[in-house]
Amino acid sequence: MQSRLKRWLLGTAFAAVLALAFMAYLRPSFVFDLANRIVMCF
Repeated sequence: MQSRLKRWLLGTAFAAVLALAFMAYLRPSFVFDLANRIVMCF
C-alpha cells in the first residue's frame, strides 16, 4: 500500500513539473516573475 502511495505522489509531482514547463512556454513573463519572487526570498 505504501509503494502505491509513493508512486501516486511521484506521478503527481512529475505532472506538476510538466505543467509548469508547459506554462513556461505559454506565458514566459509569469514564470520569470515567479522565479524572481522565489529568488528574492533567499
